[in-house]
Amino acid sequence: MAHNANFSGLTDELVHSVLRFDPATNKQAYKRAKEIASRGLRGHQYARTNQFDVTSSFAGLDEKFRVKDRDDLADALQVRLQELEEVTSRFKPDFLALLLQLSDRPLENTRVEALDLLRPPTPPPPLTWADILHDDPYSDEDIWKDIDYAGGSSGEEQTPKKRPTKSKSSPPTSVDDDDPRDPERCIVLPHPDLVQGIEANQFWNTAADEENTKIHITELQAVRETLFMLAGLHTSLYPMDKQQINIRINSRYELRHAMNNTVEHLLAEFVAIGREIFRLRQWTKRPSPLPLVQAFEAAVRTRLVQYDDALAELQDQYLTPTAPIAVSLLRLLADVRTTAAHLLRLARVVSAIEPELLVNPFSHLEALFDEISLAQMTLELDIFRYLSEVLFECLQTYLKPLRKWMETGELGANDETFFVFQSNTGSDINSLWHDQYVLRRDAHNKLRAPSFLQPAVQKIFNTGKSVVFLKELGCQGKDTVDQNCEPRIDYETVCGGSDKLPLATFAELFRAAFDRWMQSKYSQASTVLRQHLIGTCGLMRTLDAFALLYLGKNGTIFEEFATAIFERLDAGRKGWNDRYVLTEVTRSIFVKIMSRTEAERIVVRSSKIKNGIKSLKGLATVTLDYALPWPVQNIIQRSSIPTYQHILTTLMQVYRVKYLLQRLHLHRSSGFEHPFTRLVHKLRHRLNWFADTMRSYLTETVIFFTSLDADIAIDKADDIDGMANIHVQFVAKLQERALLGSDLKPIHKAIMELLDIGVTFTTLLADGSTDEPSSINAKKTRSKKIEEIDSDDANDDLEGGSPKAPAPVTQQDLLDSLRTIDSDFARLLPFIIAGLRSVGRVGAEPMWEQLADRLAWEGKREGIPERIAV
Repeated sequence: MAHNANFSGLTDELVHSVLRFDPATNKQAYKRAKEIASRGLRGHQYARTNQFDVTSSFAGLDEKFRVKDRDDLADALQVRLQELEEVTSRFKPDFLALLLQLSDRPLENTRVEALDLLRPPTPPPPLTWADILHDDPYSDEDIWKDIDYAGGSSGEEQTPKKRPTKSKSSPPTSVDDDDPRDPERCIVLPHPDLVQGIEANQFWNTAADEENTKIHITELQAVRETLFMLAGLHTSLYPMDKQQINIRINSRYELRHAMNNTVEHLLAEFVAIGREIFRLRQWTKRPSPLPLVQAFEAAVRTRLVQYDDALAELQDQYLTPTAPIAVSLLRLLADVRTTAAHLLRLARVVSAIEPELLVNPFSHLEALFDEISLAQMTLELDIFRYLSEVLFECLQTYLKPLRKWMETGELGANDETFFVFQSNTGSDINSLWHDQYVLRRDAHNKLRAPSFLQPAVQKIFNTGKSVVFLKELGCQGKDTVDQNCEPRIDYETVCGGSDKLPLATFAELFRAAFDRWMQSKYSQASTVLRQHLIGTCGLMRTLDAFALLYLGKNGTIFEEFATAIFERLDAGRKGWNDRYVLTEVTRSIFVKIMSRTEAERIVVRSSKIKNGIKSLKGLATVTLDYALPWPVQNIIQRSSIPTYQHILTTLMQVYRVKYLLQRLHLHRSSGFEHPFTRLVHKLRHRLNWFADTMRSYLTETVIFFTSLDADIAIDKADDIDGMANIHVQFVAKLQERALLGSDLKPIHKAIMELLDIGVTFTTLLADGSTDEPSSINAKKTRSKKIEEIDSDDANDDLEGGSPKAPAPVTQQDLLDSLRTIDSDFARLLPFIIAGLRSVGRVGAEPMWEQLADRLAWEGKREGIPERIAV
């Protein structure tokens, strides 16, 4: 019945919490809901926990612990399971199953040492009469003393009465001894001998001898004064000057049993030690506002406390000796040197860097690092460990801004000690990676960071920028920062727990440990950002789009694009370079190999042509723009776009010459042996060969191999900085190998002149009329179109007719022009070959040597003379 009542009450609470209305307003609905809930609850059967599965799970845990070399954890588990076997309860499997469900990686997160905290404190032993009598023994006489039972009566507390003076004849009672209101019991009369001994030891109050004005002291008094002086206390034997931070010896005091010179030399050794430690104490009393220096001061104070504890132990040997001890200043000097050796080394470091701390707040870190390396080389194990612990304590403060920057991408307010600062908060997001944050440098352009951390500064800098970048992308989550995987940086982690000096240098050990600490944060942020740039932002797709648009990766599409431009250019109509029409034409061509979204990012622009529409220089006025997403613009920087455009223009110029030569239709000649015909075919062949060679060199050699190396390097890059640097190097190599660098202008100019010769050649022999001036040589200033050539005079002609030219020229004039073109070709080609071989040897670029060899093939084939005489 009690169970049913409890069950009914719980059901009412459940229905009321779900329906949330008063049962009195709608009794029928409430009753219906309660019946449904009761029926569902009563009909559900809960299966009991399988105790054999629980036992098997614990057995599996035990085996796993032992396989993973955690026998201590397995033994602790077995001990507790054996204790549970004595407990008999039908719910024991359920309890154990719940513990298994609540466990969270017990192998990694369990510490056996923590089990000691669960042990209950040891109960005190039971109180016995022996213990009571041991603390308060009684004698036979005390048992039979009378007790004044009226002494504690409350009826006589109205007026306090003066206690009568006790007579010497009456012995004191136990009530008198226990009276807490007796002030005489709080007064302890000193022993006369003790007072005289204390006054005798106060040698500073002793008057000097009238004969030699010297005060003789014992060696024990000198030892006590020395220990007080070393502890930083004022003494009579060693007066202190706080203003000058100096300690000297008071010459009024001397020892009877030793020579003065010997004693002064011995005391001077103590003064030298005490002076350095006294200066160290005074330095710690001038706190610095910088957290880095404050951490160093705290570490020094801790070592001073340890040193004072060691001095207290020395004092204890003389105050309460457990065995006979010889009082000797020489022995004390040896003990003090051993005790103060580590602190003196630290005091020298502080004295050396004290003037620099105001300018360089982490100079103490560098000084400690150098001293540790020196102690390792001189095999000073104690100094090595002592200074290493100081360094790692101070380093924890310096790691805080590093950790904050690498985990959250945030900088402290006005933190001049950190080597990263935000230079321009309003910079364009397209240059967030390169412009918004800058490394802090001093007036000598030296990085404002400890010297031993400078090799890792760039990774720290890039990690913080990666986190900022992820925040701007809105994809920074909890996965980018993992506090639990951060390795420690302390003496045990860096140098190991051995009692011997490590074989590897301290600098190498620290670098390895710091790399592990840094990699725990660097790899997470850089990996997430790299995946987002490649996957979501489409970095590789953008690079492929650039290769298609600017580098002619797909030759068929690029030739179709170039042909469309050339056809509009040759038509000579007004508005041929309308940017909207050119953009639409270009998009319709490249959409065949791109997605529509990527094709819509293409914009073609064209400026007014100054050198004529058919000049090769006029092709530079046609430019392509590709809208980049802002994350990708931090890798493909704006400074790289002109180089891409320059390469595109060079390819277009080569394709232009090839396009004109392919559309040049020559009439059948009556005889191939005629000089005019032979010269025309020779020049057409040589110009075709040169254009094909340059096109092959640019696309199949320069662009292909340079792009292949860049793709492999970008795939292995760790962060945006690496990707951006690789892309900058890729563009620089393209510019250099394509002969577009500033040092290769003479060679590039000669190549352009040779290509211009092809345009001039096709203009001379074109079927249509000429509508612009074209330079042939120094004597001719205008190209003339040939209407027809007299077959009787030349015995050779170009087939087909053409409109009459404004000023017809003879075949001899055309022949002279072609001879001039042939002469220019023969002059420029060797210059290009020689220049390529020269810069190839100096610049060690194999591609230039290969191009020179390919260009040198022309005219050296067997049976064909290098130059045909006409």
